[in-house]
Amino acid sequence: MTSIKQYIISFLILISFASVAQTDIEVRSVNADCIHAIDISGKTRVNATAPKGKGLLMEIKSQKGDLFYFEKEHNTVWYSFIPENDAKLSFNITPNKPTDDYDFILFECNVGNCCEAIKNKTLKPIRSNISRTKPELYGVTGLNVKGTSDYVHEGKGNNYSKIVNVKKGMKYYLVLDNVYGGTGGHRIVFNYVVEEKIKVAKKKYRELSINVIDIDTRKPVVANITVLSFDEKYNKDTILQTQDSNVSVSLTRGVYYEVYSEKEDYLNGKISFRPIAKDSFIARTIELKSIKVGSSFNLDKVFFIGGTPSFAAGSQKALRKLYYTLKSNPKLRIQIQGHVNLPNGSIHKHSEEYYNKLSVDRAKAVYDYLIKRGIDRNRLEYRGFGYSQMIYPDAITKAQMEKNRRVEVRIIGN
Repeated sequence: MTSIKQYIISFLILISFASVAQTDIEVRSVNADCIHAIDISGKTRVNATAPKGKGLLMEIKSQKGDLFYFEKEHNTVWYSFIPENDAKLSFNITPNKPTDDYDFILFECNVGNCCEAIKNKTLKPIRSNISRTKPELYGVTGLNVKGTSDYVHEGKGNNYSKIVNVKKGMKYYLVLDNVYGGTGGHRIVFNYVVEEKIKVAKKKYRELSINVIDIDTRKPVVANITVLSFDEKYNKDTILQTQDSNVSVSLTRGVYYEVYSEKEDYLNGKISFRPIAKDSFIARTIELKSIKVGSSFNLDKVFFIGGTPSFAAGSQKALRKLYYTLKSNPKLRIQIQGHVNLPNGSIHKHSEEYYNKLSVDRAKAVYDYLIKRGIDRNRLEYRGFGYSQMIYPDAITKAQMEKNRRVEVRIIGN
């Protein structure tokens, strides 16, 4: 008989949490803005007072009849939550007064600085329902098996949208709009149905510990941390996404992992590794460098083929890192500075103008890379320095020459 270790035993555990973890909430005016969302993680029943006003920012605004968004915020409250498991999520939003009209939008926070992304509409809703309230249904709206669409526009329509799959460790934002300013408050009941696979064959290691610190002060930095795993075909899966300075997560032997850390006013950080059999505990530290106007940093591992502005193999990761840093810090402005190598002991093989132009062309190559990927050209400058600032003036090795033909980035605004 084949050993049980040769099989993966999977079964479904259905867990419903419709009647526990209740909380009473007094909605304040600041809760009308995303950055002051009320954290209801772990709560399945919420009793809240009525929201009043739109807060300091008009974060949701669109044209009349838009399928995804309110026309504008009237009286809003923002909630945030992080599911404890992968699950199918449904919920009911019930006004305490059946004539009150509540609309809602649900966002999955899979980017850095979610509130800014929501305001700029670069982060799209995963569910919304803006249909007119039905007093005969007590004004109830939400996600339910009766829902047939992800989004329901304003006017007459289904008061429910479709159930949604939520991910363990992912952050979600739920915004409610009390359209006509009713004073009765509201109740929300969340229901999570967990489909959990229990696997016997794959051995999971207990813990990866990740610490995020400031590279200069050595103090902890609370940042957006994303842990990705990759299978043999390099298909990725997000196994953790949270905001903290220290996190722990279980790993599987032989699987390749990447960990990203993003924090506004810091350069992005990344580490990667593959646990081996002897690893029972892995500790990693991500060091983030703060962005200060006037400071500079090398664009590590962006190299050029000798005598050309063409990127050498292996430069793409560093270029992508710079791109994501700019995307995560929308106010950041930089000057890209190009440098070239003058071969050791040579009498100028080319004119000084040649080397100056080559350094400009290399800086522009990085500039063009960023422009093609959507970075506003008004945030970018480029400049060449020829061979006037070589790190190794008497370079003799290939590695030294590659360091000379480099790109530096100077912060000119933030």
